[in-house]
Amino acid sequence: MGPAEFATTAQKATVTPSPEQVRSQVEKVLASPIFVRSERISRFLRFAVEHALAGSPTKEYLVGVEVFDRAADYDPRVDPIVRVEARRLRAKLKTYYGSEKDTDQVVIEFPKGAYTPIFRLRDVTARPDPSGPTAMAVLPFANLSPASEDDYFSDGLAEELILLLTRVEGLRVVAWSSASQFRGREQELSSIRENLKAGVILRGSVRRAGGRVRATAQLIDTATGSYLWSEAFDRSLSDVVSIQQEIARAIVETLRLAWRPAQRPPQVPKKLNLECYNLCLQARFNGNRRTPEGLLKSVTCYEQAIEKDPESAVAYAGLADSYSLLSDYGIMHPRDAMPHAAAAAQKALELDPGSAEALSALAFIRSLFDWKWTEAEALYVRAIAINPSYSRARHWFGVDALALLGRFDEAEAQVQAARESDPLSLILHEGIAYIRLLRRDYDGANQEIRHLTDLDPAFYKAYTAQGRVFSLTGKYHDAIAMFEKAITIAGDLPSIIAALGQTLALAGERRRALECLDQLNEMARGRHLASSCFAILYLGLGDVEMSLTWLERACDQHESQIAAVKVHPIYDSLRSEPRFHQILRRVGFLP
Repeated sequence: MGPAEFATTAQKATVTPSPEQVRSQVEKVLASPIFVRSERISRFLRFAVEHALAGSPTKEYLVGVEVFDRAADYDPRVDPIVRVEARRLRAKLKTYYGSEKDTDQVVIEFPKGAYTPIFRLRDVTARPDPSGPTAMAVLPFANLSPASEDDYFSDGLAEELILLLTRVEGLRVVAWSSASQFRGREQELSSIRENLKAGVILRGSVRRAGGRVRATAQLIDTATGSYLWSEAFDRSLSDVVSIQQEIARAIVETLRLAWRPAQRPPQVPKKLNLECYNLCLQARFNGNRRTPEGLLKSVTCYEQAIEKDPESAVAYAGLADSYSLLSDYGIMHPRDAMPHAAAAAQKALELDPGSAEALSALAFIRSLFDWKWTEAEALYVRAIAINPSYSRARHWFGVDALALLGRFDEAEAQVQAARESDPLSLILHEGIAYIRLLRRDYDGANQEIRHLTDLDPAFYKAYTAQGRVFSLTGKYHDAIAMFEKAITIAGDLPSIIAALGQTLALAGERRRALECLDQLNEMARGRHLASSCFAILYLGLGDVEMSLTWLERACDQHESQIAAVKVHPIYDSLRSEPRFHQILRRVGFLP
């Protein structure tokens, strides 16, 4: 299947089973081991089938309210619970029919993107046709400039195009973190199609020289390898945004999608400040590395961009994110980073009240650092309503707000929705594992951790996540091995040393646990360390009073790590302590 996959296709003519046959098949499906423990999925299937038999289409809003108990003001654009559960239902049906293919003649199918099932009779050897890929991927543009350091510019062009295309109604665009993993592998169309679920790709090259930019772009069908559109642009550097606009519009025209008025990409600025634009690309390029050096360089570049153009909402929003991450990663003290982050986010919103990026940046601050949970949720909801495809907003909303409030179903639905456009994102897989750990679903967490190690065996967070699950389930020596492996990959990160020290203490290796404590104290002489590192290590050593003291210090300093105190199982042994109740109250979890 090629670009026609982006339109709804008619189903092949089939013999329709009777309502009695369909209802009998539903009962057989629901009694199977695949469905018997999935109460909500079963309810969804029964509801949709009865509506279809009655001749009524099943709408997303109706499913949300009737099946998933959403309120009357439920907005499917913001809350993706139905889409996420529909995907799970399709997967379960596919598994069911794969295992029962010799005995079932009635097939129940949900077409991609629809909630009304179709029914057909088939030969016992028939298999349902799989849905083809329905997304497009913008791959990294090759840098043909004389200077290799111009990689930031070619990557920036691709990222800017992704931001534009996410605003196209009806088009799902693979996020940069997944698409960029195919750098240098642009010819591997079958692998791109399989891993990114991309029906078409955009690839190209960029060359900067002498104040001009030459860009080429090709839109390619991943099924056939045929070119759907190709163009070359040779312009002044000041016209780079115009190039992005022309490419985006050509893609839309080629795929025969229509812009909705509210979804059009922003108009080309009357006058592009090229220096500001360049610096923002450099800032994003460095920030994406998520290293201390990269984040600090990102701040510097955004601040320089603001000097060049004080009216750039993009620069202010990016600066807010960079400062927030510096604090969240423990690279800067919250009192040094967060006032800058908040001021930058608010300035970005003054300049552009409709910026999903700025709204998400401020929401992140309001949740993790200000503990204003209601305000944070409202900001995230606004951001997602403006750009439902902005995966960072959904990721942060799920992991850094909803999950910490104990709203695990909603949290996982948001992260799953983010993963639809970013299927290879390690941090999103880790986010799902984290949510499942918080809800004490350790088997589910392990399932996601296995996906992580399959995607990247060198991703240290897979081993810290596995170590935490082992530690919480009493498998201390297995946990110690995981934490030690993470340290060999990532180095002496305080959070891993603390987790290792706590688990060593729980395993009865007190001397080694105290060595970890000494190591943290030594590290704290030259930099800020999250107080939670000491809190959990003292908890492992059995010193409840010192653990509570360090948690209180985390509250005093508004450290982001304390925000997990309501739901993280690591703190379960403290929940009867009066001082712990005061901590919950300070973080906004108790009245």
